[in-house]
Formats: sequence, C-alpha cells, structure tokens
Amino acid sequence: MKHIIFDCDGVLIDTEIVAAEVTVAWLNSEKVNISVEEFIFQHTGKTYSNIINGLKAEGFLKASLKTDTIVHLLDDKVKARVRPILGVSDLLNSISVSKSVVSNSAASYVAQALNKIEAAHHFEDRIFSAEMVAHAKPSPLVYELAVSTIGIPKEEIIVVEDSQTGVQAALAAGLKVLGFLGGSHIQPGHGEKLKQLGVFDVASSHEELAKKLALLANN
Repeated sequence: MKHIIFDCDGVLIDTEIVAAEVTVAWLNSEKVNISVEEFIFQHTGKTYSNIINGLKAEGFLKASLKTDTIVHLLDDKVKARVRPILGVSDLLNSISVSKSVVSNSAASYVAQALNKIEAAHHFEDRIFSAEMVAHAKPSPLVYELAVSTIGIPKEEIIVVEDSQTGVQAALAAGLKVLGFLGGSHIQPGHGEKLKQLGVFDVASSHEELAKKLALLANN
C-alpha cells in the first residue's frame, strides 16, 4: 500500500450525525415528516443538492425552493458544529504513506474542516470534491479524478469510507475499500451492509483502523 484515500464526513470529521440533525430540523420545518434515524438510513453520503432535488421530484418539497440557497444555509449550520472523530489525530500521525481526501462536500468546506481539526497538513493539496466532476458519489468520477491526479496505481491504494454511497463509488472506480464504523451516526448492522457491497474489511474505531492500515502498509 502506497496511498490512502479518506472520505471526509463520517471518517475524519464527525459531521454525519450533525448534518442529519440540522437537515432533519429544516425538513421538518418544511413539513417533511422524517426522523434523524430515517434520514441517516436513506441519505447518508449523498449531497445536499441531490437530497433536496430528489425530495422536490418526489413532491415532498416545493419545487419553488431554491436549492443553492438551502445548501448554503445547511452547510453554514454544519460547519459551525464540526468536530473530529475520536482518535483521528493519532491515526493520521501514525500513517507514513501519502494521503488524500475524496468527498461529496464542497472543497472549501473540506479544507475549512481539516484546518479546524488541525489535519490539513496531512493532505497538502490532495482534496478532491464531487463539485470537480459531473456527478457525485455513488458515481465513481471523483475517485477516478483522484487516482489520475495522484498517479499511483489503483492496486497500491486503499480507500476508507463509511457510507454505502461512498463505498459504491470507490468500488466502481476499481479501488479496494475498508469500511469505517466509528462515526456517531453509524447504526447497528451497518458493517454487514458494507461487507455485502464489497469492502474487504471494517474498523470500528480509529485505533482499530490505525492497526489495520499499519499491517497493510507493511505488505
């Protein structure tokens, strides 16, 4: 293994639960009847734009709502509550190979979040966002962009993803994926779902992830 690609939300920063709480509160205010648990199950890993436009298409949200305005509103609320997942600093410090971030979130958001948790130096300028390609995860396009830019063979890259959407994208790009279950949004049985999709292993914490990545780095 010569390179690791991390998803951001739910792997490095513990925002999936925050994003779910913020978005559900807004959806409830728009008369969409959905719980945090239902939102996590149905939408984790998707972009705000895809979620909102999908709910518009299904008739749950008014077509007149301006998606971009809502996305900025939700982004700002989530940014204010960004926090690292427990153990992320020790994890990143323990890894000697180069690292990248591939996210469905905007590149500016990811950069700001990494700065806030003091992790930006681990990735240098290797931040790849779905806004850089035509389609977000589960499309493989953002992973394909990352691989072509990094210039390391796919066989030498490991991806760490927490969502089914992200796992599908990485696998479709021909990459090996390790599932991460350490975010506070993870529900019982999620690891089995990721295994069914095709991850080669799962880790329940950053401590466990560090040990598994260390073994892979030596192979």
